[in-house]
Amino acid sequence: MMILRRKPSFFALITTIGAVSIMLALGIWQVQRLMWKEALIQTIEEASSQPPMDGLPESDEALQALTYEKILVEGEFLNAYELHLAARYHRGVLGYHVLTPFRLLDGRVILLNRGWVPTDKKEASTRPSSIVIGPHKELIMIRSDRDHTYFTPQHQPERNIWFWRDLDAIRAQSGLNLLPVNADIVGEQSDQLPVPATGEIKLRNDHLGYAITWFSVGLAALVIFIIYHRKPADL
Repeated sequence: MMILRRKPSFFALITTIGAVSIMLALGIWQVQRLMWKEALIQTIEEASSQPPMDGLPESDEALQALTYEKILVEGEFLNAYELHLAARYHRGVLGYHVLTPFRLLDGRVILLNRGWVPTDKKEASTRPSSIVIGPHKELIMIRSDRDHTYFTPQHQPERNIWFWRDLDAIRAQSGLNLLPVNADIVGEQSDQLPVPATGEIKLRNDHLGYAITWFSVGLAALVIFIIYHRKPADL
């Protein structure tokens, strides 16, 4: 049982209770984030260990259930609808990701991230070798993660600059009935443009350290409060 010799002031008591409660809540939140991150990492590892699927599922529900799977698709790029995703870096160089609708053999259209190009190669006319015409196969990886936040800038469709894969806005702009899924083309890193994704996803997982920090700060505040009020009251 905690015995206090010095009666705590109302302000000190409320402040300590509030601080400890906040630190405890933050610690619990980080533990929850840790569990979520570990499950996500396991999902990515399991998907990466599987051989590529042959073609996309037929239903939208099955498509939206995919997470990080690799899939071999066949179709052709709709190059006239190319979009540019800003701002993206590759090996420290600023540029764009090239988004191009890809019409599958069954007529469905999926928006594919073809990869990175430098700023001076933003327009397709500056890189004619990147224009692929006719049916061919691509290895893609489904991306279910969000690529925008509250602070993400507004799109600039008049300049063909987009800041995240906003399928609703891109559908309205292009008039295409895009499938409800994001995907990256994956391949070898080379000098060829666009530079595709490697297909490797590395996630930082510092949540355990953050949780320990918050719990420690809360415990320290409580210990300081107890030690101070266990001292004899001033005469």
